Amino acid sequence: MSQLIKKTVNVRLLSTIRHPNVAEEKFDVQTVGELTIKGAQPYLVYEEIQNEKAVKTTVKLHKESALIMRSGGVKMRLPFQIGELQNGSYDTEYGTLMIITNTKKLDFTNGHFQVEYELLVNEEVAGTYTLELIYTEAN
Repeated sequence: MSQLIKKTVNVRLLSTIRHPNVAEEKFDVQTVGELTIKGAQPYLVYEEIQNEKAVKTTVKLHKESALIMRSGGVKMRLPFQIGELQNGSYDTEYGTLMIITNTKKLDFTNGHFQVEYELLVNEEVAGTYTLELIYTEAN
């Protein structure tokens, strides 16, 4: 049976969004989350507020691939794999929008995760995103 380890962590989320013909947007969010290690697989779970709604984010961390799942005020599934287009989804009030991630960079070392990707909607680049997660054990 695999061992389960849970730790409370401080999380810093740095994101940069670049949409065609629009000024770059940067966000810096700090929150508290939980790092769970099941076997050798780490998961980072944290909550943030977006547009006055709570959003729970779970990140399955790995050196070669990753998966971000969001629920609550935003519901989406973003898979990442270097060198492969990945199918994801984003729920809107009008239904589920199928999206594709084209991962340009993915790096995960203990306490630091970074991914840069293009988000494609209807086979067109809707934007380029950089997401950096830094987490440290809380006291």
